[in-house]
Amino acid sequence: MVNFINIADLQDPDDAQGRSYRQVNAEKVHKIPIGTLVELETGVRLFVVYHGRDCDQTPLYYLSHDQEDITPKYKNFRNESWTGGYPEDSLKLIKT
Repeated sequence: MVNFINIADLQDPDDAQGRSYRQVNAEKVHKIPIGTLVELETGVRLFVVYHGRDCDQTPLYYLSHDQEDITPKYKNFRNESWTGGYPEDSLKLIKT
């Protein structure tokens, strides 16, 4: 029988409390507020419209060209007009 282990469920060796990567990521907060103009690595500029999480609970950002498009069409799911989820380190904040 083959056993699979999800990496997110492994203990984070850098965590003093002995939590899994998933538990550590779940404690992280979204640092970029909704409504913020950001730039992708491609140079495209969009607005943060939704805060989501990856399967390992990493904070992710969903973006749209419409700053007011902040209400998900379906509960806990992104709109068709959104693009995402982008991790924080892939976004550059644009000062307006």
